Amino acid sequence: MKLLHVISILLLLAGTVQAEDIIFFADDHYKSLGRPELTASVANPALVPGDSILRINLANVGELEELMPINESGSNDDILLEMKAEMHSCDALNISAALGEAGPIKVTTGQQLIMILPAGAATMLQFNITAQKNASGWYALPLSVDYERQVDVSVKSGKVFPLYEAERQNLTCQVFLAGDNRTLHISGIKSELYAGGSESLRMAISNDGATLLHNCSARLLAAPPFYVVSPATVLGDLDPGSLNVIEFKVRVDGNAGLQDYQLGCEIDCQEKSIIVPLQISLSRAGILGNLAWPVLEGLTIAGLAAFLIWKRGDQLFRRKKRRRQM
Repeated sequence: MKLLHVISILLLLAGTVQAEDIIFFADDHYKSLGRPELTASVANPALVPGDSILRINLANVGELEELMPINESGSNDDILLEMKAEMHSCDALNISAALGEAGPIKVTTGQQLIMILPAGAATMLQFNITAQKNASGWYALPLSVDYERQVDVSVKSGKVFPLYEAERQNLTCQVFLAGDNRTLHISGIKSELYAGGSESLRMAISNDGATLLHNCSARLLAAPPFYVVSPATVLGDLDPGSLNVIEFKVRVDGNAGLQDYQLGCEIDCQEKSIIVPLQISLSRAGILGNLAWPVLEGLTIAGLAAFLIWKRGDQLFRRKKRRRQM
């Protein structure tokens, strides 16, 4: 009966994972279904000519689909240890990420190494790149990610013996290179963004060209840790020399670092589509920073009032004491 039970589970697993290879130890107690799944998104997709740093958010979106018992005989401690160890089948280990070149964009940084990227976690990769002048347009940079994953695990006498297998994922990072021949420029930026908040990002866009741009709309290009909440903004016609102020609602991850971020604003017009890069930085205090001065002023006034009351009371006390002595 036990053999029939194991065979039935094996057939079920084979049907579930389809073409994926299934690896077992002879004395397995549990088998997990799930594997790492890596995704890449560019944090600063709009680049300018010259040297810059490209930031890529590498995330592991793999999920543990099921943890199935196979053999319940044996030491209870070993069975418990194997059950816990099998839950790490979706973790990516010993990651090596290499960014390739495309067109006028050259990569001057080698491989990035990460020890472990658990399921549901993310990390930021940084590559030094050099873009040729006057180059413009979208480019697809290949990102090759090699890693190891746990395909099975065995536990004997309290010792865990994992079995690892090498994997590779070929990802693509889309970036836009804005050349020096842009007709639209960002004249000013006002940012109230902070980690963990959802605030406004305002910018003033000017048409420095000599031609009229018809039926224009603007949308913000962002990647984690930024998420655009508001839809595209209709601008209408942009006259030569005109200045337009647009506003976007943006949400920021709570774990976003205090550093400079480069986003992009895509202006889609009847004549052309232009992406304008913009650089922003997060506020350290966020809403508390906006309230800092009122709070400090209130505390200062309250403290001054308390001091004056104490001082007045002390003076009255001294006057009374002098009268009694006289």
